[in-house]
Amino acid sequence: MSISYSISIILNLEHTKKNIEHIFQQCIENNMYLYADPFDKLSELDSANAAVRILTFELEDDERNIFVRFQDTDFFMWIYNKNNLINLSIGAFGILWRKEFMSGYYGFDFARYIRVLLRVCSDFTILSLETDAI
Repeated sequence: MSISYSISIILNLEHTKKNIEHIFQQCIENNMYLYADPFDKLSELDSANAAVRILTFELEDDERNIFVRFQDTDFFMWIYNKNNLINLSIGAFGILWRKEFMSGYYGFDFARYIRVLLRVCSDFTILSLETDAI
């Protein structure tokens, strides 16, 4: 049985194209590569096209995500409208960052991914941060 991990942040930031584009620009400035298709390196997106992609697809549509490559990991990123605020989520991790903890447990390194999101969201107030492992 595999475990699915996710991290979600709600920002005190209005859900607008301009703000979503700014988040994706922060991703790019932090050396993340954004793609429309995880299997097509030619589908790389700039911040404006990534924002349009997020805003174009319907909520139930599986295509409403951006594939992100960063250092030696990859994941999907979603941006949803939650009470007109931005809810930024990452999950469906490809190559997982893991570490050995003091207890001897070897597992998913939530802290490392959270630090990545905090860098991306450094210009905004974070209202909540949630992690999940199901």
